[in-house]
Amino acid sequence: MRQTKPTLSNILLICLSLYGLSACRKSGNLLPNQAPETSTSVSEINLTGENRLNSLVKLSWWGSDLDGYVVGYEFSFDQETWVFTENQDSTFLFSIPKGSDTVDIDFWVRSVDDAGDSDKTPAYLRVPLKNTSPEIKFVSDLIQSDTLFNVLTLAWDATDLDGFSSIEAIEIKINEGDWTQFSTLVETEETAIASLYPIDLDADGLTTARLVNKENVEVAEIPGLNVNGLNNLYIRAVDVAGSISSLDTLANFYFRGRSSDLLVLGTSSSSPNDFYLSNLNTIGQGFDFIDLFREDRKNSPRIWNPTFELLLRQYDKVLIYAKEDLIVNPQTNDENIFLEFASSGMEAYLSNGGKMFISSSLPNTFTAESALFGILPIDSLSSSEGQARLPFDSLAVGLNGYPSLVSNALIGGLDPVYPSTDAEIIYSAQLTRANGWTGPSENAVGVRRRVGSNTNLVFLSVELHRVNKDEVAIESLFRKVFEEEFEW
Repeated sequence: MRQTKPTLSNILLICLSLYGLSACRKSGNLLPNQAPETSTSVSEINLTGENRLNSLVKLSWWGSDLDGYVVGYEFSFDQETWVFTENQDSTFLFSIPKGSDTVDIDFWVRSVDDAGDSDKTPAYLRVPLKNTSPEIKFVSDLIQSDTLFNVLTLAWDATDLDGFSSIEAIEIKINEGDWTQFSTLVETEETAIASLYPIDLDADGLTTARLVNKENVEVAEIPGLNVNGLNNLYIRAVDVAGSISSLDTLANFYFRGRSSDLLVLGTSSSSPNDFYLSNLNTIGQGFDFIDLFREDRKNSPRIWNPTFELLLRQYDKVLIYAKEDLIVNPQTNDENIFLEFASSGMEAYLSNGGKMFISSSLPNTFTAESALFGILPIDSLSSSEGQARLPFDSLAVGLNGYPSLVSNALIGGLDPVYPSTDAEIIYSAQLTRANGWTGPSENAVGVRRRVGSNTNLVFLSVELHRVNKDEVAIESLFRKVFEEEFEW
């Protein structure tokens, strides 16, 4: 075989290849892991005096690693206890020692890399803090003013730039009494609600008030309330550092106390006050009267629960006359009839031994979900088209010892009820049926509920002053209810 002579270029190529193989076989030592570095968003906070930060502070940081990557951070306030986080910022609520106005917080943060090493020289920041005073203000739209009847329900908003949790307590003072301290009642920046009433329900003049939360649990006793006189009530907030807010004032309100064991509540737009009050006077029944309709219903509760229950439970007996007028709940802006808003307080009152006499027409918009079914001794109303009417001079026939009543005019849109299983019918109407109306066969417009041998609720679904042609029968009815049914 013929042999080819190697050329110069082939020789050089072979030499370079051998050199490359030799170089690939060289070895060296691996470098150790380098710890990450850490920085804060600001290197220092040079603030003094009034310019110091409040105790709610947002801090941020970042880290870098030359030979890997940062997986998280650890921060500390003493360089002994470290807290891990993957975040690059956090908001801290620092506490200021009680009685102190300022404090300096030491803050360290260090990066942690993918090898588990942390920055050996953590970033440091001194955080200069100054406490801010809390603020508190009454929610005036939810507080009755001018004249208060036996109960005052308060609503207020408390805030603090240092965070709501830094508010330690609320304090109230009535007139020249002492400041009384209690808890914030709420855990977040929401409106707090509390009610007060005299511990001695028969007090007249200076006395001590019981303050309860919205669940009716006592939170404090507050001296200085002037029953049947003018009052000023002051409120302020105190934070954990002992700083006190400016006060807010509920000024010059008259607090009227209880004077009888019967409460009469007039809520009807037809204003039959004279009819009810004169008949109570005729039978010699004393009473406290509150007109809940007059002057745009200014005496109605702004916060129904617990105000209405606290009012009712101060009395042994309650008379309510109403109608199907729609009213607005100032707290929720819901629209409904008076009895619907009153239902929760009525239920609690009756469950605790109260006695109620209610006369009220009812709206045809009632649904099975109404809270009144189960509280009143009725099961339902007719949903029929047409109308039930009680003609002039017709009878509401009395049963179970009740006198028959006579209408003084045509009553259209009568509301016969289907009685509940625990009800006894006391009035059946001699009604006429118009335009195909159908309803309960008993034509019941009056029912009562008895607990054992005791009657605790009398309900008329017709407005009593519209069946008052026979005045003797009306007087007999009032005596039947207040001198027989409720005498237990």
